[in-house]
Amino acid sequence: MQVLKEKISKHIKDNSILYIIILMSFMIGIASGSFTINTLNDIQKENMMKYIDNFYVIISQMKIIPIEVFKQSVLNNFETTFVLWLLGATIIGIPFIFLVVGIRGFLLGFSIGFLINQFKYKGIIFTLIAILPQNILVLISLFFISATCINFSMYILKNRRFNVNDLFSQFVTYTLIIYSAFSLMIVGGVFEAYITPNILYLLKNIIQ
Repeated sequence: MQVLKEKISKHIKDNSILYIIILMSFMIGIASGSFTINTLNDIQKENMMKYIDNFYVIISQMKIIPIEVFKQSVLNNFETTFVLWLLGATIIGIPFIFLVVGIRGFLLGFSIGFLINQFKYKGIIFTLIAILPQNILVLISLFFISATCINFSMYILKNRRFNVNDLFSQFVTYTLIIYSAFSLMIVGGVFEAYITPNILYLLKNIIQ
């Protein structure tokens, strides 16, 4: 365990600037998503409110099927991971990796911003209960995967006259690291599918 902590600490220290840039890309996405709320017209807000009301009905009646929520969560996160992995295997993928991170930030910022804008303190409670817990795990994995993909893309850029065997070995290692980190997103999916709905059900009177 101590060795693992030391490796993680060294990895973060060696890539501190890269993580700061990734975090900035994510925060820009968050801010953009939050500000977009102000551009919605009344009809768009009303349609979103209807969607959320339907969600409350589903929660109150416990009609959520956990395995379906889990599958959708894993699929969504796998798509993001696959795109990042693919971009990391190219020389020109680095700016697009930052773009993917920014888009994830935008979607999260928009969701949180809308809930707080419409429901005030209830939106904050909903965010703390239903959105942030699983997203903490997902974001840790997302940032690590993004940094790994950028590093591999830079490795290809710096070693354009590479040995095929060396490249293949590095690519296999790169792939194993990426999809090992993806397992943390799967844990987030388990939380979202099996734990969050039950917490929401217990607190439905507060958030309705």
